[in-house]
Amino acid sequence: MFRILIVDDEPSVVDAITHTMPWEELNIEEVLCAYSAREALALTESQFVDIVISDIRMPGMDGLELLKELRRRSKRSRFILLTGHAEFEYAREAFKLQVAEYLLKPVRDEALIQAIHNITTELREEWMAVSSQQRTRDYLKQHIPALRSELLRNVLEGRTNLREMEEKIPVLNLPYGKGDGVYPVIIRLEDYVPEARDRYLMEYAIFNMAEEIVGAFFDLWTCKDVHDYLVMLVRVNPGHAGSSPADSVSRLLSQLQHHVQYYLGKSISIVYGRCDNFPADLRTAYESAVQTLRRRIGDDSGLLLSSILAQPEPEFKALFSLQAPPSLAHLFEAGLWDEAVSRLDAIFKELESGPVQLIHSDIMSEIYHTVLAACYHYAHSAGKTLTEVLDCEGEPRFLHPAEPAGSVAALKRWALEVCRRLSCSNKDEIIDARAALIKQVQEHIHVRLAEDVSLQTLAAQVDMHPVYLSKVYKLETGEGLKEYLLRVRMERAVHLLKNTDMKVYEIANQIGYLNAAYFIKVFKKEFGLTPQEYRDGSHAQEIRRSTHV
Repeated sequence: MFRILIVDDEPSVVDAITHTMPWEELNIEEVLCAYSAREALALTESQFVDIVISDIRMPGMDGLELLKELRRRSKRSRFILLTGHAEFEYAREAFKLQVAEYLLKPVRDEALIQAIHNITTELREEWMAVSSQQRTRDYLKQHIPALRSELLRNVLEGRTNLREMEEKIPVLNLPYGKGDGVYPVIIRLEDYVPEARDRYLMEYAIFNMAEEIVGAFFDLWTCKDVHDYLVMLVRVNPGHAGSSPADSVSRLLSQLQHHVQYYLGKSISIVYGRCDNFPADLRTAYESAVQTLRRRIGDDSGLLLSSILAQPEPEFKALFSLQAPPSLAHLFEAGLWDEAVSRLDAIFKELESGPVQLIHSDIMSEIYHTVLAACYHYAHSAGKTLTEVLDCEGEPRFLHPAEPAGSVAALKRWALEVCRRLSCSNKDEIIDARAALIKQVQEHIHVRLAEDVSLQTLAAQVDMHPVYLSKVYKLETGEGLKEYLLRVRMERAVHLLKNTDMKVYEIANQIGYLNAAYFIKVFKKEFGLTPQEYRDGSHAQEIRRSTHV
């Protein structure tokens, strides 16, 4: 669906085109109106338009000047120019600016419909080409290093599951396969680099060195993780000759550490682990390497260590899904309630399917306090108390149950109920805000009906984007804003025709039509009678709406 902008200094021309074209059949989702080139420029500051229909002769800035300015903003917009002057110079300048159509006033509906249809067909074909498989392949080829890094980071952070990873690996031409032996490597740059650009260049240089040293013998897959560590996934090639793979990796990493210190003047610490079953055990091996860096190296620098040696089994393990990004606080803040419920399900599934040691009061308390902290963050971000957003007046035990870690089932019920209440509170907030918005818009229309009540003016009045206002109004009322405005105008016109002696042109001005002839045309299309015919027969018959509505 496309968006169109109609520009003319004659309001009757703009209104006539706006209300007579079969927009839905032409795949036009939204019609914007402007009564000067300056107003058109202001509209296009905040929203993109696919097609512009503009008069050439307008005071101040003419249509050709408008076209030149809009062309600087977008190369993809299409233009239809209207003029009552069949002058060669205008046409030549218009074609020079790649105008799609150049039509003479008065424009026949059929000609304008055909011109719009031609443009929308051309635009559709262009975007189909943009989204074609060849374009996609070209994009992948151009951006493959960044896409590879993003995939690895998402897997390590738990944002991408193993099935999705396995599907994307061949698309990105990575030689990693199920069951491969790989070595996750963590590199910590320890010398402070104050400028972000310099740090980026330093990290890029380290990866280049790693490619020359380690990549000469093994496959490498690199990224930067959430801790700001450089991560390399080293794949052991089948038929690796010489010393054991672990010894080879250790030797090459030592060489890398030395070269970074000698040639770049920077100290790095390196921890490497081993994953014998890629990709199933990758995250576990990676987390082990990160923990080894924290527990065995700490604040020291310039060390090289392996996390392969068996670690003593802890009494209980942390829940990965509880703190994995995006956090519950981020999901609540973004209003992603379905995702939040899925995350809670994953947390309790991990808890219930893990070792018995996971069912521990500390782990249960961590879940409770993590959910509660996310709730507090959500409430305070909205400028409210937690009691307000959870609507738990008189329910202190719900907000702070006496035994949050009493049982897994009870804790799960509480967490899901918290999520449900936040979701309901959020929906109520949206409904109230939209109801207030619609009331404000309708009041403005009723009070200012004789003035400019275009979508753009109404949007500016309520400080909303025109597209948002149009869609929300239709969503909440089931009626388009333009349809509502037309209905109010016609109802006001009927009232004035019945109850006053005002002339037809005066009534037209009262309801916002500057052109009486256009008002008569719209009225007859709506009711099957002209305003005067209705007035003459209004006491004998009820007004009837035509089948055109």
